[in-house]
Amino acid sequence: MIKAGFGQRVITPEIGAEMPGSISKRFSQNVHDDLLVNAMVIDDGNTQLALVGLDALSIKRSTTLNARGQIADATGIPANNVLIAASHTHNGGPIADVFMSESDVAYCDFVAAQLAQAAIEGYEKRETATLVIGAGHEGSVAFNRRFRMKDGSERTHPGVGNPDIVQVAGPIDPMVGVIGAINQSCRFLGCWVNYCCHATLGVGGGGFSADYIYYLRKTVQQAMKADHAIIVFGNGASGDVTQVDNLRDRGKQSGECWGWHVGTTVGAEAVKVLARMDYTNEITLACTTDTLELPLRDLDDMSLNQAQSWGDQAVWGRELELLKEIKGIEPKVTAEVQMMRIGSAGLIAVPAEYFCQYGLDIQECSPFDPTFVVSLANGCVGYVPTPQAFVGGGYEPRTARSSKLCPDAGDRIAATAIRLLHRAHG
Repeated sequence: MIKAGFGQRVITPEIGAEMPGSISKRFSQNVHDDLLVNAMVIDDGNTQLALVGLDALSIKRSTTLNARGQIADATGIPANNVLIAASHTHNGGPIADVFMSESDVAYCDFVAAQLAQAAIEGYEKRETATLVIGAGHEGSVAFNRRFRMKDGSERTHPGVGNPDIVQVAGPIDPMVGVIGAINQSCRFLGCWVNYCCHATLGVGGGGFSADYIYYLRKTVQQAMKADHAIIVFGNGASGDVTQVDNLRDRGKQSGECWGWHVGTTVGAEAVKVLARMDYTNEITLACTTDTLELPLRDLDDMSLNQAQSWGDQAVWGRELELLKEIKGIEPKVTAEVQMMRIGSAGLIAVPAEYFCQYGLDIQECSPFDPTFVVSLANGCVGYVPTPQAFVGGGYEPRTARSSKLCPDAGDRIAATAIRLLHRAHG
């Protein structure tokens, strides 16, 4: 017999706090919608899993471990059975050290405590429930942002209708993954939603916002007639996927209206899954993790000198200098790959802005149907492009603290994920 419970906390900082996600510094001017931590706890009587999502650009490994420790102490849920995934909103609080943005230690500690409290609330509110596990398809609002150009290079966001575009350089993942719960009174408690698209629409302008995910949640709540319901979000392997269609002029593909369009469209597909799939209260849960030590890529003197001479691009030179210092102290980074089994579904969580092709590869090789891939989970090691992207160039493989791993890191993460899935399947 399955039990499920949900919890929620607010993590909106004070107005004026920094909002990471741009090369330059940005400071919040208002609050469009509160930044949230949402948690779903599932219990099959033997194993408990906590799926926690937060409205943030990313999450540090240290913040993850802090929150997990508090959750384990309060509930007994093993620390490694807790998944913590950042939505990747670019209108979140000061939680990341990226380009000119700096994390706020006090805010990170606050977020860890709120992550824990949301999960603890979900644990304490567990009740007998039936689950729906399924996947829908929505391929009209997300687009790969990398393109092969006439000169043989690959560019990120080359401009809508650029005549030098030859073809798109990567795929999208249209899967809308859903794990929903209703109680014995047929009351919808909440759900987990997984979709692959950068949260870069700029909903709220200069204010704090969950971005399009805000409208996704509202759509599910309104359609299910459940304003109380908690919607946990995990972004897919969206390292090279955004809402911008560079092949077609569709007007302004950002801002409030476009955020409503994307969020409502994806949310509506999640509602379809909740409505048409069978519910069950007899499933098995499992969780396992593996930890990789991934080396930083080589930094040659030529790259350092070139970066320093770029003038208005000096921020990239600063990034290389900082990365050189980091590599001298810690030449490898820890990357946890987490696998959860939830009935017929497999779930893989990786701590990276993982390229979409890797997510599709993991799904194709997985013995579970469906298989959900979650990025920016349990830490952040930066962009993890494919080897082809390193050859082609563009924004994502350009060396910085946000893109620092060796070119084979993505292959190693995928191989580990596939191995964990097959081991769990038996």
